[in-house]
Amino acid sequence: MTRIQFDSLDEVFECYGRGNLVAIDNIRQVIFYTSHGCQPKYICENELKPGKLTAWFHKDETKYVYQRWQESSQKKDRL
Repeated sequence: MTRIQFDSLDEVFECYGRGNLVAIDNIRQVIFYTSHGCQPKYICENELKPGKLTAWFHKDETKYVYQRWQESSQKKDRL
């Protein structure tokens, strides 16, 4: 699989469609996703929170890992 090098978030939206992407700025969640094999399509500074990063993931690629993230978060809440 070839990795596309984008120059801007607008290019990512043009390629994948805005509705097909999900923005994640919780670093623990980003690490969880990447450690489970999901790679962000783009990473940039959050426009609303300067100094914070946002990773943009393709929704279809993250469905399974998102379920695991929710299960993991629920387990932590119970402890």
